[in-house]
Amino acid sequence: MRYALISKGLPLSDLLAEAKKVGARDITRTKLVEQVFCEMDETQAKALAKVPGLVIKPIKEYLTNQVVAVAQPVETISDVFHLLRSYFSPPLTGTGLTVAVLDSGIRKSHEALQNKVVYEANFTDSPSASDVFGHGTQVAFMIAGGLHGLGYKAGVSPGATLMNIKVISDEGIGNDEDIVMGIDRVCELAEEARKKGLWVTDELYPNIINLSLGAEDDGDPDNPVRAACRKASTEYGLDVIAAAGNSGPNMTTVMLPACDPEVIAVGAIETTGDLVIWEKSSRGPTVQGETKPDFVIWGTNLEMASNKADDEYLTKSGTSFAAPMLAGLTGLLWESGRRAYGESWQFRWTDARQYAPYFSTKPSDAPLNKDNSYGYGLPAMGTMLGEVAHVSSSSQGGMEMFPMVMMMALMSALTGGV
Repeated sequence: MRYALISKGLPLSDLLAEAKKVGARDITRTKLVEQVFCEMDETQAKALAKVPGLVIKPIKEYLTNQVVAVAQPVETISDVFHLLRSYFSPPLTGTGLTVAVLDSGIRKSHEALQNKVVYEANFTDSPSASDVFGHGTQVAFMIAGGLHGLGYKAGVSPGATLMNIKVISDEGIGNDEDIVMGIDRVCELAEEARKKGLWVTDELYPNIINLSLGAEDDGDPDNPVRAACRKASTEYGLDVIAAAGNSGPNMTTVMLPACDPEVIAVGAIETTGDLVIWEKSSRGPTVQGETKPDFVIWGTNLEMASNKADDEYLTKSGTSFAAPMLAGLTGLLWESGRRAYGESWQFRWTDARQYAPYFSTKPSDAPLNKDNSYGYGLPAMGTMLGEVAHVSSSSQGGMEMFPMVMMMALMSALTGGV
């Protein structure tokens, strides 16, 4: 059986030594997130579990969960983001943002994704990093697909770039090891970029990890993927954004790793009409009692690039596509802030959560505070622009959030928020 060994204070070299000491086989190791993967029998695993400074976990499987929509695509989402980008002069495109898409691969030859992928790695047993299963291509499109122009099929930030980190096989299945190795590679790329002195806006400097995949939340904070996500966020400055899951409306259905407090969990609302939570969007609380998701955004009947042909599109629903929409929105917020405050201005959803009540909107009958259906709500400020002054005066560094709050207000106006 294959296991993950996770450091709880033991150096990586000692993790390897202990694994070899009990006779573990087929050993692989990460470079930065301090995990080792190996084959062991039950007796070996029990012996290793007694060693202080590490935890041992059997490998879990992960799936991409999506719904092929039968309704016609809702074109207004492309229109909304086109209008949002066009409000600024010159228009925003999300340039400077690089998102690492950990998924089933990307059809980078698609007309909407050409010249968008700047790096590829394949951690599965599948022969290539291309998207045979049909999921990663749609996720990539939502972030950075197409061109900025009225009438174009486009994602949120068409000026952003992508890293294709394949961790889901051609059969649509992933596991702890492949996903952790993918996260580790992104951390390595971020660290290499930092050591080279690259700007964080360089295309080879990853800013976000998007995980539109999941496994059932078992309440274990030492799960290998959760542990790797936390390191990516806290030690390497990467926002980790994950789909909440499509197991609603039952409570306590938010998937792993979205269930982790350090991960930005994204649920889905209906793309048309009022701010109605999508019935299948997973609800909190998590098994550990955390209120999740963090945010919701549109996730139904969305038109996206197909993995089957370079000029084909298809319509799907799911939190898998809400998560990359939020990831793409980062590019617009960040670009607007850099214009106002210079290239050193940073934006992270992880930090922005403290301001979430000021820029998020919910239905009038939803709880005012973060809840287990909407989280903080849709990132679109639903109050008067005067609220910006309130944020600025009452929050340390509030003026640095001004471009974000302004954009959220505009986004709310464009979508009929109140």
